[in-house]
Amino acid sequence: MEYNVLILLLKNHGKVLTHKYILKDVWGGSYLESDVQSLRVFMANIRRKLEENPAKPRYILTEVGIGYRFADD
Repeated sequence: MEYNVLILLLKNHGKVLTHKYILKDVWGGSYLESDVQSLRVFMANIRRKLEENPAKPRYILTEVGIGYRFADD
């Protein structure tokens, strides 16, 4: 799942992807609204693996209340 989330972010770098969009794409049509919490856990795990300082992410950015985006730098 982490790999699939990361690939989706990379393919759409610079674009904000909503929680719903990510869940629908990665989980398929069978996701639940409660899976947003699972998505947050996956994002935290990905950040721990990629970011030098996960508390101040440089690559995977949170758009509060909307979703995530991979930095376009």
